[in-house]
Amino acid sequence: MVHLSIFGIIGGTILIALGLLMGFAVFPPVVNTKVKESVQLLEDSDQYYRWEALPQPLDFKVYFFNVTNVDEIQNGGKPRVVEVGPYVYSQYRRKQNVQFSDDKMTVTYTQTQRYFFNAEASAPRTEHDEVVVLNMVMNTVFQTLESQIKDTLVDIRSGVNNTLESIPLVNLVKRLIERTTPLQSILQRAEVESTANLGFINGELNRVFDRPESMFVKTTPKKFLFDGVPFCMKPLIGIAAIICKQIADAKSNTVSQADDGSLKFALFNYKNNTHDGVFIVNTGYRDPLKTGKIEFWKGHNTLENWLNNPGGSTSMCNKINGTDASSFPPFRQKDEDLYIFSADVCRSVKLVYSKEGEYQKIPSYQYRTLFLNQIGTEYGNQCFCTNQIPKAIVKSNGCLYRGALDLSTCISE
Repeated sequence: MVHLSIFGIIGGTILIALGLLMGFAVFPPVVNTKVKESVQLLEDSDQYYRWEALPQPLDFKVYFFNVTNVDEIQNGGKPRVVEVGPYVYSQYRRKQNVQFSDDKMTVTYTQTQRYFFNAEASAPRTEHDEVVVLNMVMNTVFQTLESQIKDTLVDIRSGVNNTLESIPLVNLVKRLIERTTPLQSILQRAEVESTANLGFINGELNRVFDRPESMFVKTTPKKFLFDGVPFCMKPLIGIAAIICKQIADAKSNTVSQADDGSLKFALFNYKNNTHDGVFIVNTGYRDPLKTGKIEFWKGHNTLENWLNNPGGSTSMCNKINGTDASSFPPFRQKDEDLYIFSADVCRSVKLVYSKEGEYQKIPSYQYRTLFLNQIGTEYGNQCFCTNQIPKAIVKSNGCLYRGALDLSTCISE
C-alpha cells in the first residue's frame, strides 16, 4: 500500500506537471496558431465569406435640428431648434470585384453599400415626417460656386450676349470679377449692391429655387437624405438657366440631374448602392497582425483632403491608418488604440479603449471615438482645420467647435 501511495503521488505529480506544461507551453501556441489562421483573409475561408458580406447590417443613425421659429429668424430673431431622431437606416456592405494577389499578401476590392430605412428601430418616427432645416440646396450651391467663383462668373459673362450689358446683374457680375478683395458668396456680395440689382437677383434666385420663402426648407428625411429636394425646375431662361447649367457642370456629389433636366439635392444618395473607391488591403497571410490593414485607397497610400505639414510632408491627417472595419487583427490589448478608415469622412478615426464588455456571453473590449471632440492645435491635428466654410464660427485656433468637422474637401471629390 505504501508503494502504491508513493507511485500514486509520483504519478499525480507527473500528470500535474504535464498539465502545466500543456497549459502554459503547448496549448497557447496551438490556440494562437489557430486564431491566426482563422482571421487571415484567404480565398474560400470562413473568414473570407464573413468579410465579403457582413452578416449583420450596420446601424446608420441620422438626427435633424428641426427649426421651429422661421418667421422670427426672418425678422432678426435667434434660431430655436429641436433635435429629432434618430432616423435609423440599415447599411449593408458587400465586397465586389475581389482579386487576390499571386503571393496572397493583398486583396483588391470595391465595397458597395446600400441603405434601407429601419422602421422598427426608428419608431415612432417615419421617414415621411416633416422637418424644417437650413436650405442645404442653396448652401451647397453657393459653396460649390464659392470654390470656383471666378471661373464661374467668367463663364457666365462669356455665355451672355453682349446686348445684355444693360442688365443690372451683368454689371454686378463684372464688378465681382474685377474685385481683388477676398471672395465671398454671391449672396454676401449682393447685400451691398443697389436695391435695383437686388430685385433682379432675387427674381433669378426665385426661378432657380422655385420661389423660396426663406433660407429654410420644409421637407422629409426621405427626400433630404436620399430621394432629393428639387430645384432648377424647367423651363428656365436667361440668367437662371445659365446659373443652373453652372451648378450641373460643377458635378457636386450631392446634386444630381433628374430625367426632366431639373436638379435635386440629396445629402447621402450618392453613397447609396455605389462603391467608395478601390481598396487594397493586407490579408495577414505573412503577418496576421496586419490583417485588414489598408495599403492603398484609390491608388494612393495617403490622402490629399487635408492640410499637410509646413514643409510639404504628409501630415497625420492625410495618413491612411487601420482597416475598413470589416475585420481587425487578433490579440488586441487594452492599451492599444484601434484605427478605422472611413471613406465617408475621408479620414482615419482612432478608437480608444473604454471598458470591458460582453457580447453573447463572450468577453469583449468596448471602444469609443473622440474624433469630433478633439480637433485643434492642442491635440496636434490642426491639419483638419481647412477653413473652407466662408464666415464659419471658429475657435481662436481657427478650428470649428466641438462636434463639427468641415467635410468640404471630402464631399467635393
